[in-house]
Amino acid sequence: MSQILVMATLKLNDEKLLEDWKTLSKKITEDLTGQDGFIWRESGRDENGLIYCILRWESKEKQEKFMSALMARTDDEHTVIMTEFSRVVNMQSMTKEIVEVF
Repeated sequence: MSQILVMATLKLNDEKLLEDWKTLSKKITEDLTGQDGFIWRESGRDENGLIYCILRWESKEKQEKFMSALMARTDDEHTVIMTEFSRVVNMQSMTKEIVEVF
């Protein structure tokens, strides 16, 4: 099994939400820390306002297992985070690429 990088891009619903995104991004990283197969996550923004999130996982299988479990969650904390995510992020702008690490 090879490690992978998940590279996601997104736009904010409004540039005034950048500080909200930073808070939410920190919470996402905290939630990922300790998950089986998760290694690290970095996030940044270019001069056009496009946000990049890069996550490193031990394998594609572990990343997919995490995503399946995440999508199946129905607890209150998850609902709050997803509501906040939708408020801050333009969901239609999101892209995701997965690449194998050599």
